[in-house]
Amino acid sequence: MSAIKELIVLQKIDLQLQDIKSLLGDLPKKVEALVNEEKELTDNVENAKARLKELGLELNKCDSSIDEIKVKIDKQKDQLFLVTNNKQYDALQLEIDHSKKEMDDLEIKSLELSEEKENLEVETKSNEENLGSLSTDLIQRREKLEVLMKESSEEKAILEKDRKSQVGNIDANVIVKYDTVYKARNGLCVVPVNGSACGGCGGFVPPQIVSEVRAEKGLHNCESCSRFLYYDS
Repeated sequence: MSAIKELIVLQKIDLQLQDIKSLLGDLPKKVEALVNEEKELTDNVENAKARLKELGLELNKCDSSIDEIKVKIDKQKDQLFLVTNNKQYDALQLEIDHSKKEMDDLEIKSLELSEEKENLEVETKSNEENLGSLSTDLIQRREKLEVLMKESSEEKAILEKDRKSQVGNIDANVIVKYDTVYKARNGLCVVPVNGSACGGCGGFVPPQIVSEVRAEKGLHNCESCSRFLYYDS
């Protein structure tokens, strides 16, 4: 078999491998992105639940402290009726004011914690709903990917084996050039001559080159796009 015919066979194998890759498309990347998104959402939900637990404990502690201070203030107010001079009264009144300030600070903190807890509960509920929807979508995409990969894996293995064998039939220097053109021209690197034009880019092919291509005298490349040329009878 002539060198150009060997390249035509190789090109056919490569185009079939390209078709398999196109069949899968960007599904593997989409699945990977969904997996990462699912993990991030799961982590967010777990962290939020841990924080909600902390907030519950902090709120309980605040409420207990507020109740204790209320009892303390009531006792201090009762003591006001028992004092015998203005100095004791003023000192006790300062203690009451201090306790009230302490209670006000705790109530503000309690409100802030309650607001954070409420917002976090809403956010967590939304994340859990999104997580459920995402997990369903991920399962469906994984199943689709597995089906496509199963259908194509056997054919791909055969084609890769055929490609390896075919590459062995072609001069190593030619393969280097073929691979270079393949990468540069999106896989289409062996094209027919159409009249006096390259079947890849439409560039002009001199009559002498056309004649040699038809006679399969050596390998010829388009001067414009570097693709290998052959004559399609």
